Formats: sequence, structure tokens, C-alpha cells
Amino acid sequence: MLGDATNWDENAYKETVLKEIEIQTQTVFRTAWSPSQSSQTPNLNSLIVASSDGSIASYSIPASISASKLKNPFGFTDTDNFVAEPDCFFQAHNGAAYDVKFYGYDDENALLLSCGDDGRIRGWRWKELTSSKHYICSEGNDIKPILDVANPQHKGPWGALSPIPENNAIAVNTQAGSVFAASGDSCAYCWDVESGKLKMVFKGHSDYLHCIVARNSSNQIITGSEDGTARIWDCKSGKCIQVIDPAKNLKLKGPVSWVGSVALDASESWLACSSGHNISLWNLPASECILNFSTRASVQDMLFDNNQILTVGADPILNRFDMNGAILSQIPCAPPSAFSISLHPAGVIAVGGYGCLVDVISQFGSHMCTFRCQCIYFTSNSRKGDTCKDAFGLEHGKGKGRKNQTLCFLPSTPRRRSGEFLGNPNSVHYHRRYSLSSTLLFIIQVMAGEAPEGSQFDAKKYDDKMNDLIAADGEDFFGTSDEVYDSFDAMGLQENLLRGIYAYGFEKPSAIQQRGIVPFIKGLDVIQQAQSGTGKTATFCSGILQQLDYNVTQCQALVLAPTRELAQQIEKVMRALGDYLGVKVHACVGGTSVREDQRILSGGVHVVVGTPGRVFDMLRRQSLQPDYIKMFVLDEADEMLSRGFKDQIYDIFQQLPGKIQVGVFSATMPPEALEITRKFMNKPVRILVKRDELTLEGIKQFYVNVEKEEWKLDTLCDLYETLAITQSVIFVNTRRKVDWLTDKMRSRDHTVSATHGDMDQNTRDIIMREFRSGSSRVLITTDLLARGIDVQQVSLVINFDLPTQPENYLHRIGRSGRFGRKGVAINFITKEDEKMLSDIQKFYNVIVEELPSNVAELL
Repeated sequence: MLGDATNWDENAYKETVLKEIEIQTQTVFRTAWSPSQSSQTPNLNSLIVASSDGSIASYSIPASISASKLKNPFGFTDTDNFVAEPDCFFQAHNGAAYDVKFYGYDDENALLLSCGDDGRIRGWRWKELTSSKHYICSEGNDIKPILDVANPQHKGPWGALSPIPENNAIAVNTQAGSVFAASGDSCAYCWDVESGKLKMVFKGHSDYLHCIVARNSSNQIITGSEDGTARIWDCKSGKCIQVIDPAKNLKLKGPVSWVGSVALDASESWLACSSGHNISLWNLPASECILNFSTRASVQDMLFDNNQILTVGADPILNRFDMNGAILSQIPCAPPSAFSISLHPAGVIAVGGYGCLVDVISQFGSHMCTFRCQCIYFTSNSRKGDTCKDAFGLEHGKGKGRKNQTLCFLPSTPRRRSGEFLGNPNSVHYHRRYSLSSTLLFIIQVMAGEAPEGSQFDAKKYDDKMNDLIAADGEDFFGTSDEVYDSFDAMGLQENLLRGIYAYGFEKPSAIQQRGIVPFIKGLDVIQQAQSGTGKTATFCSGILQQLDYNVTQCQALVLAPTRELAQQIEKVMRALGDYLGVKVHACVGGTSVREDQRILSGGVHVVVGTPGRVFDMLRRQSLQPDYIKMFVLDEADEMLSRGFKDQIYDIFQQLPGKIQVGVFSATMPPEALEITRKFMNKPVRILVKRDELTLEGIKQFYVNVEKEEWKLDTLCDLYETLAITQSVIFVNTRRKVDWLTDKMRSRDHTVSATHGDMDQNTRDIIMREFRSGSSRVLITTDLLARGIDVQQVSLVINFDLPTQPENYLHRIGRSGRFGRKGVAINFITKEDEKMLSDIQKFYNVIVEELPSNVAELL
């Protein structure tokens, strides 16, 4: 006998089995990042989830990271052991909740909109949801939606009304005050958010609508249908102005049954449509299909990330494609089948899908956390008003009856004081409240693979890890070179190369050039780290130019950089230093003509400098022949070897000849990046700078205590006259904030320029050309320009936002004081930033003083 079956409860057993089945078959259909209290940028702390049980919940990302203890081989949480506790949880729809969007990202007035299987669109004030001191439960009965509209019913032949057609997706246009719905009756509907009245019906599809996006710049919407087409609609007239048929006259892979998802890029000029396994890319201004390519599994959601396309679908993979359809990366994700992908401006991605799973992935491809969402469960045998349990067996107060069923769910947890445990302190399902800055600290630690305790700028941990790495194999892995050359003439360089070096303005080699050029021209693998602005680019350019065979017009050296601007700058330096050698150099970067790249490469070049995506595409197309490549250089190697580029670097490296010289250069070289170099370098000569020697001589660092985020703008305006004395760079953390700050400064009659990754390449080139020439004096940007961009006249850097990664602080302030010149860095500090500033000072062994009143005299 295994047990006493006398008191066997068959109904309870069936209930348990049915409950487990329901849990496993729940699905997350959509995720969205919530609004932020301090800016128009979505809040990285909080993720909203719409599920197949009709519930909507918000989850704390810091809490989920904190509770993520168990890891599987891929690095995401063991989801069988971790069920996240929501901050907010309620049933929004009678049936599945298919989509969730925010109408505006102003925390004061933002509306949380959702649509579902019940054919309704509902909207709640986000501030009311987050500030409520009561449990949010049942069908939204405790907090009433301020918007509640239902699709119209259709009359049949005998006057009977049809069921309310379901809503499968929504889109918003805040300028027009509209919300649009893609419906199951083959129509799209436009509702006025303010009045709740139906404004327009879009008719023309012959079957069920799956998806919808708003093209607000043109006052249009785009719908995708099961009839196999996508349609572009004019919102003024309600008429279809273009029919897009991805399958027309094409032999595509797999069944092409419907348009399952559509996505617009930031410029609203490019449209991607998925049909089963196939994706088509359309240039909307030209009304032309540019590209068709196939995926391994059916695509269920996708979006643009700059000039790349992210997709998820029927297999547990997050795919990243470039605009030519080439696979840039494939990241395993937790949901066995994914239905939703959402992207935060900081680059963090949330993937939701089958099993009620959400996987949060950093911009570098690491799994920050994975959790299973809570879900509603209806128990058939419970009496009305009984104490109920959520789907995972946790008891909660009295539920509201629904006929003979009890609605069971985990209610939102009341707000507590900062640092107080929420939930059961004896379980792993606890978390604390975090400020935004501490959240970013926490996320960076997890992305770097560090334990949650301590600071991201943990100097001791950094040093211990570096010492362990260097001591692991010692001289068995690293080579040595103690030679120091006090002049370029003593290095044995070609006469015409020396002419180029002196013509460029160099008179005496810097410290890194004294030690780094000769090992490279000897053909040795090298790892070189030195301060920003000390001539690393000229070091590897000189090493490459010395070794080229100018009688062979084939690519002999390949240089990779993380950004287009840096790649183009390296090309200019290489061309200038090799001016008397007749070197042919070409920059292969995204955002430029593929055909032009192919034409130039077919004509023959000695050196290719580029970004990983475009270089790999040229190799894949066989436009770039690797047979003669004998030198391979990674500039800003810590960024290049991060999770975001690592797979691309490996793909490129596999196509290069087996015997090749490798050079790795950067201002910072964390242990994680140094460890990766073991896989493809041969006894490299290591020239590394200790952590506390990394700060930049000649750059004075100050802080301004602005106390509150909203006071930063006024502080910057007060400093503007000082900025205009010389050239200045202002760094913020997101692209959206670049646009916001630029608009605010210009509205106050301050002349500024701006650049970020969402701008097209021609615009970015023009802005950088103006800034280098001095016609533009103040430039607002993101970390896009933090690495390697050399503008000699820049003497002032302002960190409007402190960087989220420790290495980028050094790279940012290194934009001033180039090659030994004087420079000033000013950091705007709120109360939340004080700990981070303290950590930066400890990590780099520097003192950041309060800004004096005579700042103009320091420039």
C-alpha cells in the first residue's frame, strides 16, 4: 500500500489536474513598458502583461531579477521555481486579453488601453492603478475603466444580432485622439478616446484582421489580414489607398496563409510584413517591395530596432535580422512559442508567450530574468465568498462569485515603505522597492554576470576577477614586449608612412604608440588598452599600413568598430596616414547603399573598415573576398565582444583565413571581454592599464547637484553661454531624450545640434561634418558618440544623465581633452545619482568636485 485511499477525493484530484493544465496552457499575448514618472521615456522598472485569461498585470523587473536565483544552461531563470508577484493585477476582459498599449507616456495622464476576445476596448488611468491603496481585483470592478467601448454587432438575414466581434490588436494616435482596433469581422474601427464614440469603420478586407499599426506622420493605419494582404488606410476618408500582397508572384517558403504581423520603423518609411515563415520589407514612399526572406519558424510578432528587425514566433528563438535579411543573432528564449516582443528605448527586450512566460533580455543578449505570470483560475466547486487560492495555491481573501465558480487570483500587494519585504519573507518571491537609478545599477550587474550584492562599480571584485584571469595561464597564454620607442623614426617604419604620420600632426608618439606599434608590425597578436584620446587608432592604423602589400589590390586588413561614425572616422585616419602610400580604404557601414559597397569592393581595396552587420553581409554576398585578409582588428573591443556583437564577430571570424593576425584595442577592457579573446588569439602581447590608472589626465571632473530630474533643463540653460565658448557634447541615456532635450533647448532660443541611432545615415553624417568643422558648437547625443569619436576642439562634456555602464563614463569624458589637451567634464547629479557618483569615484580612483562658479576660466 502506498497510501490510505479511504478519504480519496476524486473531485479535488480532478480539480488539481485541470488547474495544472490551465496553468500550462496560459499564454502571454502582449507586453508593454509602463510610463515613467520623470520623463516621456518608458519605465525600465515595470512591465505590463496581457494574458489569455483576460488579466492584465504589472511586474517589477528589479524584483524579478532579485528573485531569479536558479539558472538553466541558457542563463534564464528556472521558471518551474519562480512565479512573479505582480504589483498590479486585475481581470480586464471576459476572455483573452490580446493587446495592451499606453495612450501617452505622461505619467499624470497616461491611459492603459487593452483589447480582448470580448470585443471591447477598455482604458484605465495609469496613475490611479499605481496609486491605489486597495487590491485591484475581479473584472475591474474596484477601479472602473474611463473608456469602455464594444465593437458594433451586425444584423443577420432575420434581424438577429451577431456576437460582438473580437479585437485582436490596437494602435493609438495621440495627436488625433484616436484608438484603432483590428477586429475579427474583417473591419478596423476608429474610436475617439475622449468621448468613446465610434469615428470611422475601415472596410475592405475579406477575412479576419490579425494586426494593426498607426502611421501617425501620414495620418494612416496599416492592417494585416487572414485574406493574405496588408492594407494602408487614409484616416481622414476611411479609404484604402494601397493593397500590399506579400505572396504575389513569389515562391516563398512554407504556407502563406495570412499577414500575421506588421511593423513600422521609427521613420515610418519602412514596413515589414510577416506571412507564416516569410517576411517582406517594403519601402512605403516608393510603394515597392525591396526584399523577401524566410525564417525557420512561423513569425508571430516583430518590430524594428533601428535598421534591424527583431522577430519571435513558433520556436523559442529571438531573431535579429539586418535590412538585407541576414541573420545577425539568434537568442534562445524561455517561452516555447512566443507571441509578443516589446523593446525599451534602452535596448532591453521583453518576450512573452506560451506557458504564461516572460523573458527579459538585455541589449547585449543576456537573460536578465525570466518569470511565469500569475493567472486567474476558476474553481468549479468553491462556494461564493469562500477563501480562494490563486493558480499556484496561495490563499487570498474572499472572492467574488460567478454563478458556481470563484474567481481566484493574486491581488496587488499594498504599497510598503522602501526596503520592506513584500510577500512571504520565507520564500524566494520577495522584492524591494527600487529607485530608477538603483534599478539601472541592478540591471547592469546582472548583464555583467555579477551577484546582486554590492555596487556595479565594485572595484575589488573587478580587480580580483582580472587578477584571476591573468594568473590563470600566465605566460602560457600572454606574450610579452617591453620595448619602448621614443620616436616614430626609431620604429623602422616606411618613409612614406612616416611622411603621412608627420603630415597628420604627430610629432612624438604617445605612450601607447611607443609600446604598441612595433609589436603589431612584427605580426604579433596584440591586446592594447590605453586612455581615450591617446592615439590608439593611429597605433593600429600605422601597424596595418606598414604591413600591406600595395602591389596587390585585395582586402588585406579588416577593422571592425561598433558604430558607423567611429568606422568612418577610422577610415579617414587610415586614409590620411597612408596618403603617401596610395592606400585604398573603404568604410562598409549600415545605412548606406549596398550596391555602392559592392561596386567599390569589386574595384579592389587594401583595407575595409566597417560595422559587423554590413561587413558580414558583404562576406555573405561574396562581395568581400576574405582570401587575402591577414590582419583583423577590433576597435572598442569591450563593446565589440559584448553580448550584442559577440555572435556577429564569431560569424565573421569563421569566414577569415585560419592564419591571421588579431589586434584588440580599447580604452577599457573588463575581465569578461579579455576572457573571450582566449578563443581566437594566439599568445597575444598584452599592454593593459590598471583600473586606477584609467582616468584621463588633463580632464577636470565636476558635478552639479540639481537634486531633481526636472531641474536639469534649467541648469543646462544657465550653463549655455559657457557651453558656446567652445565646442561641447551633452550626453543623455536615450534617443527619445535626445529629441526632447533638443526641442526644449531650441524652444528657449538656444542653438544646438543632435544625433542618435534613429536618424538616417545622411543626416548623421551632415551633423557630424558640421560639428567637426565648428559651425555647430553644442551637440546632444547618446552613447552612440561615447566611443572613439575624435573632435579636437571639444573641451567640455556634460553628462546630463550619468551613464548606465561604468566603462561609458570614461569614454564619454574622453571626448574632451583629446591627445593631451585640457578638458572639463560636468555631471548633473540628482539625489538618486549620488551613490552612483560615489561608486564611479571609487572605481576610477578620482575625485569629482562640485562645479565652481568660474567654470568659463577652466575651458
